[in-house]
Amino acid sequence: MSWEIFDQTVLDKIKQQKEFEDQTVEKLTPLYESAKNPLVKLHIHGIILDTMKHSEAYQMLIDLNASAVMGKESEELGKEELESHIAEEAKMLKQAQEISEGIKDKKIKQLVLNILEDEKRHHRILKEMMEVLEKESAEWDAYLYDLITGFP
Repeated sequence: MSWEIFDQTVLDKIKQQKEFEDQTVEKLTPLYESAKNPLVKLHIHGIILDTMKHSEAYQMLIDLNASAVMGKESEELGKEELESHIAEEAKMLKQAQEISEGIKDKKIKQLVLNILEDEKRHHRILKEMMEVLEKESAEWDAYLYDLITGFP
């Protein structure tokens, strides 16, 4: 599965944006580290993590553009390790569900529900990756290409 290579203008913008994301993480980290209020600390940390995720996504686009071909990641992923992560995510999903059911405050409950949604997404992605890994076919490349649509 190949995809269309970016023209140089788009690639340059992607590289600039990745740099900007990296610089933002560097600037926010001291604020996070010095924050005393746990709510401020949580929100700054969330922004840092999202910004790091964005940087990784831009790097992925840069790397894919270099070869314009999806790799054979299935050969490198360990089935046992992936199964272990699926089991761990299932536990986290169940626990987050139980926690959300016990919280009455709407704003606090929403925070836990947001975590629950992340856990559901993580579990779904890992299970789909396992299905593709088990098939060991050319569908892996198509799956990774389609997965880009849901990221970040």
